[in-house]
Amino acid sequence: MDRLGLYFLLFIGAFVASQFWLVWRTRNQRGRSAPRLDDVVNAKLLEQPRLILYFWRPGCHVCGTTSMVINPLLDTRKDIVKINALEERALARRFGILGTPTLVVISEGRIERVLTGSRNEQQIRDLVGAWGEDTDDAGGGGQARM
Repeated sequence: MDRLGLYFLLFIGAFVASQFWLVWRTRNQRGRSAPRLDDVVNAKLLEQPRLILYFWRPGCHVCGTTSMVINPLLDTRKDIVKINALEERALARRFGILGTPTLVVISEGRIERVLTGSRNEQQIRDLVGAWGEDTDDAGGGGQARM
């Protein structure tokens, strides 16, 4: 094997290792106490028994496809908050967000689930439990800084 082939294998190995590290770090967040949100999310939303944070950023193509599923839910759900990770960098750091799009489910003050990367509509709707479930509160979830 020549040097170029060796470098290629090292590059592929480093890429695969970084993907495993990302998955491990994401899974390691489950069960941990959620960082404070009171500086970004209004008090009424913090009273929800379950809160879903959707971290996205402008210019992210994958975020665009995820947003097509999340945005309509913002009108009917009061437990979903869309957060621009570029504008709310401190919050993204507190949650250890390494990439967008990322969905974080918080239940009773603990991180229940974290999904990073591309997901299809069914996976997103299953995560938020949105099939036919609308809350009876008008006004929905919304954007950060409410």
